[in-house]
Amino acid sequence: MATIDVDALRDYMQDYYGTAMMSGMWPALGDLGAVSSMSGEELCQLAEREGVDLRRFVVGE
Repeated sequence: MATIDVDALRDYMQDYYGTAMMSGMWPALGDLGAVSSMSGEELCQLAEREGVDLRRFVVGE
């Protein structure tokens, strides 16, 4: 099992949803707010559902 840099992933997801929201996809606002309070596991699950390659955030290999 790989170790994920959750802080970097959280920053990426906030940028991801922030960009979507500013592009007119207003429902992303709810997801943007939720990202900041998610646990690392929840954040990884969300990122995977959104198609984010978590290998980009692996540390210590």
